[in-house]
Amino acid sequence: MTQKKLTALTGSGQTHPEASIQVKQLPAVEFHGQRVVTFAMIDEAHRRPRDTAKKAFQRNRARFIDGDDFFIVGASEVEWDITDHLARGIKRPGKKMNSPIRGRVTLITESGYLLLTKPFNDDLAWQVQRQLVKAYFRCPESVTFHHVDLPSLDELAAMPVTDAQNTVTRADKHSKRLHGSQGSNGMNLRKKELKALRPAERLVDAMGQIGFDKYEWEVQHDRA
Repeated sequence: MTQKKLTALTGSGQTHPEASIQVKQLPAVEFHGQRVVTFAMIDEAHRRPRDTAKKAFQRNRARFIDGDDFFIVGASEVEWDITDHLARGIKRPGKKMNSPIRGRVTLITESGYLLLTKPFNDDLAWQVQRQLVKAYFRCPESVTFHHVDLPSLDELAAMPVTDAQNTVTRADKHSKRLHGSQGSNGMNLRKKELKALRPAERLVDAMGQIGFDKYEWEVQHDRA
């Protein structure tokens, strides 16, 4: 895998004495078009012992907002930009990838990363933060416009009420986050997604009402 050199600078503009660090290029891990990192990726970038980031997250779990600062999802839902070796961000460094990544994984967003690394107060940590925010989280290549998937109305109607409501809420949050302020292309996609989200919101609201008749709704929906 190609190497990426992150050169950290001191406040005076001089190269940090410990900052000529060779870091394996982080895999471009994305979830719904948003750049994210794993705990091990943070450990590697900051040269911290294994599980440092994970333990810091667990100690301060109540301060992190699910859906804003982190996601816990199935590994199959994530876009892993990985070649023939798994980066330490997924498993151990240099471990060959012989099978698809499975199980559930915690993904940390830019805001979660900055919260998580607040206790990292050494000069090197400050500069690594700067480099990762500029070159990874906000890299122009990461501004993608993936469509936010939403189940059909029939599929939502077949779900348990809570699951359907959570699905629609999550889709709206992702759509707003990814496409609410990314220029005309993003806004155009947001408008298209809203056309699907609004009927879905009305449906799940109706599903939450006492006396909701799925069959009656389906008949009305078929006639529409």
